Amino acid sequence: MKMVLSQRQREELNQAIADYLGSNGYSSALEAFRKEADISGEAERKIVGLLEKKWTSVIRLQKKVMELEAKLSEAEKEVIEGAPSRAKRSPGEWIPRPPEKFSLSGHRASITRVIFHPTYSLMLSASEDAVIKIWDFETGEYERSLKGHTSSVQDIAFDSQGKLLGIQAY
Repeated sequence: MKMVLSQRQREELNQAIADYLGSNGYSSALEAFRKEADISGEAERKIVGLLEKKWTSVIRLQKKVMELEAKLSEAEKEVIEGAPSRAKRSPGEWIPRPPEKFSLSGHRASITRVIFHPTYSLMLSASEDAVIKIWDFETGEYERSLKGHTSSVQDIAFDSQGKLLGIQAY
């Protein structure tokens, strides 16, 4: 396997390896390495301990990657199930309880349906006042109204990708 290092990176790596061999008492290996890598003299100050620092960084990054992969796996599981994973949670954490986080007001008649967008942080409410209101469910802020129906909106639904909105009005 051919390494893809620049000449400068290759020289710094060789110096870091030489520093590591020397600081750990591998004198015969150091001399052989210096001869083969064509290195002479002492390592620059910035190179001293560099190999060990890089190695500990790699280990820390591997741990972080494993943590992120576990989080990604949990998120993928939630997406597939269509709801937050309840396997590790008590009902008190996933069943809504008072006090409410937001109070959405603005309809002039009873709300007939509330739906959530499958990918965006949008929530739609349909009402007997013939209006569909769009809300940002993370902030609770009102976005806009969809008007134009002459009778109450009884049902609304998104397609699986959230690109189309179906409306049933009476």
